Amino acid sequence: MKLFVALLVVGLPALAAAHSWIVCTDYLENNGWYWDQAKCRGWPRAATYYNLRFGAFGTHIDNNYTWRLDNHPEERALCREPRDDDRRYTEETPMAAYFLGQEVVLTHPANNHVAESKCRWRNTMDWENLMFVVDGDDDPCCIDSPKLIQIMDMGVSPYGRELSDEVLATYPKPGFQNVPKFCEDPDDAMGTYNFTIPMDLQPGRHIFVWKWIRDPAVPPFTTCWEADVFATKAGRDAHYLATGRSTEDMWDFYKVHNIVDGVIMDPVDPSINEIITG
Repeated sequence: MKLFVALLVVGLPALAAAHSWIVCTDYLENNGWYWDQAKCRGWPRAATYYNLRFGAFGTHIDNNYTWRLDNHPEERALCREPRDDDRRYTEETPMAAYFLGQEVVLTHPANNHVAESKCRWRNTMDWENLMFVVDGDDDPCCIDSPKLIQIMDMGVSPYGRELSDEVLATYPKPGFQNVPKFCEDPDDAMGTYNFTIPMDLQPGRHIFVWKWIRDPAVPPFTTCWEADVFATKAGRDAHYLATGRSTEDMWDFYKVHNIVDGVIMDPVDPSINEIITG
């Protein structure tokens, strides 16, 4: 019995670390390697209170797994913090703004939950990754609320003992486990998702909800936030300029850099190629 208790205690940190939440609701770099708060233009509810901007990426200020829906939906609210736009957002952690058709990038900490053949268990599951917009101005009661309108299935990451090292260690990936630098910091490494704002969404302020199920035996994880949706990029850009934020388009890390075997290679000078091959 003493041995069992000791093993249980040793295992608890690993179990407790397998939680996550959305840190940034409008990040400028898709499939990025390292978190940079300067690239974040929008934040979830109460981001200032939980020190999401200036705190170490992936940490939280209490032991309640801040953004997790860690009970049955009928026993705990879907959103950790109730809606109060004037109090939940600040100049340091402002609300995001989107435009119809925009590809939005979200960031989240890995919290040890990646099937990575180089440094972790191959069988770490990823079960469901969905984005919702809420029908109306009030928070949904629960994960099964009819007010939740699914706008995107962001896919699931590959996992399993039968998969090759190449599959498990190749990025970018769909789903939660898109964390290219996971092995450098399994707890706090940055992962990214992306989803698209539907063209038929009515412009205005909306509640958005992220839902992740890492294992069907575990209750969902959720994060809630608001965003102002504009009909055009020009309208969104005017709003961001008025609030002192960048209007730069999102870029993709893997399209900007030449990456070979997980290493960023120096760009090749075309004139050198001409000399060598001429």
